[in-house]
Amino acid sequence: MTSTGQATVDEGRYTVSRTVVINATRDRVWEALTDPEHIAKWFGQRAVIDSLTVGARGVFSWDEHGDMPLEIIEVDEPDRFGYRWGQADDPDLIRGTDVRFVLRELGGSTELTVVETGFDRVSDVESARRDALEGNRQGWNAELDELVAYLEAKAA
Repeated sequence: MTSTGQATVDEGRYTVSRTVVINATRDRVWEALTDPEHIAKWFGQRAVIDSLTVGARGVFSWDEHGDMPLEIIEVDEPDRFGYRWGQADDPDLIRGTDVRFVLRELGGSTELTVVETGFDRVSDVESARRDALEGNRQGWNAELDELVAYLEAKAA
């Protein structure tokens, strides 16, 4: 893996972003981002997505964090994938954030950028927004490291 850095926070725009380079083809990275069977191997313990279409619903589940409902907001295979997700107590995702993945082929490797926006919606309290930004910054560091390890172990 060649990582181009850790996740960063833009407090003014309420975003978290990170770019990594993965020693795997764009098709394999796409599959790991969009297929529930693969998602559950690196992102939480369980994943359900009704279909890979804009407006489809699903859930990502972590033993320690519970169920996070989601709605797909972008599908442009194999270049872009996005969803809005939130907390179990917000099934309409009113306070959800938007996660967008951009994949760029680099020979046999893939540059993957994730940008999560909308942290200004998560709470009316600024300190809670900042806590959510920091928590998800740490989360994307850990989760994308797990994605890279999962895909590169499969390639070996």
